[in-house]
Amino acid sequence: MSRGLLSLPSLDLLRGFVAVGRCMSVTAAARELAITQPALSRQIRALEHALGCALFERRHRGLAFTPEGARLFKTTDAWLEQLGEAVDSLRPSDPCTVSLTTSAGFAALWLLPRMGEFQRAHPDVDLRVVATNRLMDLDRENIDLAIRYCPAPIAPSGALRLFDEQLLPVSRTAVEIDDPTQLGKQVLLEYDDPEHPLLAWAHWFKAQRVARPRPGRVIRFTQYDQVIQAALAGNGVALARLELVRPLLASRSLHRATRTQPLPLDYAYWLVCRQRSLGRGAASVRKWVLAQASGKRAS
Repeated sequence: MSRGLLSLPSLDLLRGFVAVGRCMSVTAAARELAITQPALSRQIRALEHALGCALFERRHRGLAFTPEGARLFKTTDAWLEQLGEAVDSLRPSDPCTVSLTTSAGFAALWLLPRMGEFQRAHPDVDLRVVATNRLMDLDRENIDLAIRYCPAPIAPSGALRLFDEQLLPVSRTAVEIDDPTQLGKQVLLEYDDPEHPLLAWAHWFKAQRVARPRPGRVIRFTQYDQVIQAALAGNGVALARLELVRPLLASRSLHRATRTQPLPLDYAYWLVCRQRSLGRGAASVRKWVLAQASGKRAS
């Protein structure tokens, strides 16, 4: 064995170093690696001892690379990424097991109601739905497909547009919030997410040039599907994302609460595929999602 290979630190030490470098937090990196924080700290100290230099500066508000640490991270991060891809390519994979990630709201309101139809059409495909509001790295986290929500200028390269965003007030019973008297009596169901202020009632009122009722009664939710569930339960008027509630409007489980046209936003829903080629099952899911979205656009 060459002297160069013998002098290399162990893979565990380098993996722990890269995990800390990506998070700039020993605690977060330890959680990601499923080991304890003290164990990971010992790994970092062992690596620094083996190399004879400090790799991180311990600061009051976290960590920072030393010049040596930054140089090592640049090389090791890319090397471990390549190693992971090589290992994944050698492992046998089940072409009929497919992972798809999307937001919790989209999964609950658009995807899951269609699962029965998908299973009947593709009984040989095992679909794993990863419902999370965190943007996952598809290739790094072994995810086949994603449905993203963003404006067109920042849509991922190669993303396919499913449909555009439109907002429409809805409620379980027939009300018209165009009437100021009725509006003042309604409870507004609010999606409380600072990252998406255009989905808030304040934006809709401003676009319609309508004064928001004061004092107004509001119930706020941090998950969008909870807003719609509250509307279905008769707890107030929700600002619905039209494509997500079309079946509920068609079945008259929900009713339009305004005579005005839906309010368009400069956002859309996009289907994104991993960079590596898709297996047979993932290709079937991709085709099915596109067909479902196309059908909704045509309706």
